[in-house]
Formats: sequence, structure tokens, C-alpha cells
Amino acid sequence: MFKNIVLSLLLVVISSVVYAAPKGSGPEIGQTVPKLYGRALNDDLYSLKKDIGRVKVINFFWVECHPCRKELPELAKLEQKYQDIKFISVHTSLHKKTEEPETVVKFIQSLKAAPSNIVLTTGKNLGEIFNIIGLPHTMVLDKDNTVLMNISGYDKKSMKKLLATLQRITKK
Repeated sequence: MFKNIVLSLLLVVISSVVYAAPKGSGPEIGQTVPKLYGRALNDDLYSLKKDIGRVKVINFFWVECHPCRKELPELAKLEQKYQDIKFISVHTSLHKKTEEPETVVKFIQSLKAAPSNIVLTTGKNLGEIFNIIGLPHTMVLDKDNTVLMNISGYDKKSMKKLLATLQRITKK
């Protein structure tokens, strides 16, 4: 009995570590994400507020972010595997610097692969609005845009966390 209680508590602690970014990074788990507007590479308008009804992976990246260059192809692979989940990569800079759309397009084209939904924003304070402390930053949202998970940075451990969340959601 005591062993089962200890194992249950350990599981709760591990689960919170697996699905949460460092404190203060990204919108809080269980909160609805802030508004996000931008343009897709095909020049269509994008509104996260209107994009409901489907689980989403939102990834924030920047053309000068070296870990982003490594992460985006991995996200593209996950997009192929989890076709019932929408993957959206949002170009942003935490340094108040904006890039010309052509620069972002060249960056995306230079990668082995990238998720199919790339959104460009002009909001210079997107990092502040979303409380992002570093790039890349990835969130998993439920069908109503409530935050299920935040990951700051990129490494094998963070990709395992994302994969575990996607598997849990889709039961694949």
C-alpha cells in the first residue's frame, strides 16, 4: 500500500516535469493562449482565436536561431506522423527585430523540411505577449486553444517531451 502511494506521487511529479516548461516560460498550463494574428507564407490571414476545433502544436522560431534550424525539420516529421494535429510555426524575434518575409522564406527553403503552416507576424512584442523567454518555444494546445504543454528550447529531451504529449493526446 505504502509503495503504491509513493509510486503514485512520483508519477504526478514526473508528469508535471514532462509537460511543463520552466516557470515563467510561455502561457500557463490550463490558460487560453493570447491572441495571435499574422500572415501565412501564401499571404492568407491567420488568427489563432478563429483556429479552433483541432489540437495544435504552435512553435515560435526565428531565422537567426540555430536550435530552431534543427527543430523545424523534426516538427515536420511529427506533422507527417500526427496528421490529425495542426502544426503551426510562427516566426518571431524576442529582440524586437522583424525580418522581411523574403528572409523567412529563404530560411524555410534552406531547411531539410519544415511544418507546412508558417505564420509571419509583425508584432514586435509577441515574446512578451506569450511570455516566451527563449526560442524556440513550442506549445501544445487543445481544441479550444487551452495550453496543455510548454517547451522552451530544443534538445533531445524536449523532443521526447513533445512526442510523449502527442502520444498521450492521440493515444498513438
